[in-house]
Amino acid sequence: MKTQTVREQLLEHTLVLIRRRGFNGFSYRDLAELVGVKTSSIHYYFPTKDDLVLEAVKTYSATMSERLRSIDTTLPVTEQAAIYLAPFRASCGSDQICLCGMLSAETLCLPESVHGLLQSFFLMNEKWLTGLLERAQPHRTTPFPVPPARLAQVVFGSLQSGLISARLFGTADRVEAAADTLLAAVAG
Repeated sequence: MKTQTVREQLLEHTLVLIRRRGFNGFSYRDLAELVGVKTSSIHYYFPTKDDLVLEAVKTYSATMSERLRSIDTTLPVTEQAAIYLAPFRASCGSDQICLCGMLSAETLCLPESVHGLLQSFFLMNEKWLTGLLERAQPHRTTPFPVPPARLAQVVFGSLQSGLISARLFGTADRVEAAADTLLAAVAG
């Protein structure tokens, strides 16, 4: 079993802290306590918190990109949708939400370099959802009320909002409403 480097531990804990508290909800001191290092060690790997969040978004996006690529597009579209929705449903009601969704709420406090990565993350998901909806279209008896790309934006936005609302209301209702919308769209 490979032991994680300090840098890997810092990133792993940063991903959790951002998903729980957001960018402004933790400090280098919090992170140092979790990893068991001095704050100067964090500055060695990530001179500023902006550098740290930039790397966290890159790491999270790469993981999610790989996950999307791993969904077999030859499966029935309803099964593809269910696989896509699984992490949203799993994180709903937990103490962590989508890292990019959390950071998007704090966009005015983040450097421009992070804005671009967050936008890319949203676009990546919307593109995948658009492809799913396009694959579903031939199986529908009626066309979508809006183009698949527009519907993909609505669904992804609803999923992100649903995760935030789940914290507020303590219920998965809004995530499930977004999930049901997608599943109904692809089931046609």
